[in-house]
Amino acid sequence: MTAEDLASVRALILQAHPDVVPELVTGTTVAELTASVEAARAAYAGVVSRQPAVTSAPPVVPAGGATVVVDPATLPAAEKIRRGIANRTK
Repeated sequence: MTAEDLASVRALILQAHPDVVPELVTGTTVAELTASVEAARAAYAGVVSRQPAVTSAPPVVPAGGATVVVDPATLPAAEKIRRGIANRTK
């Protein structure tokens, strides 16, 4: 089997098993490639299990609690000074 054939088989294995670490699917024969899938899958599962849980819920903003984002670069100098003094006195 040529290196090109092995690369094609490896690509098929990676498509069939998206839950593996691709760099760990290695071998010089088809048998070695398929045998490496389990170790690559275990490594992937280990990485996934160490990831923090991601919440998909959007942040809760109370009604009327909208904020306005101001780009300081667009403020006139007098407004920057006023805001700076106001922040010091708080």
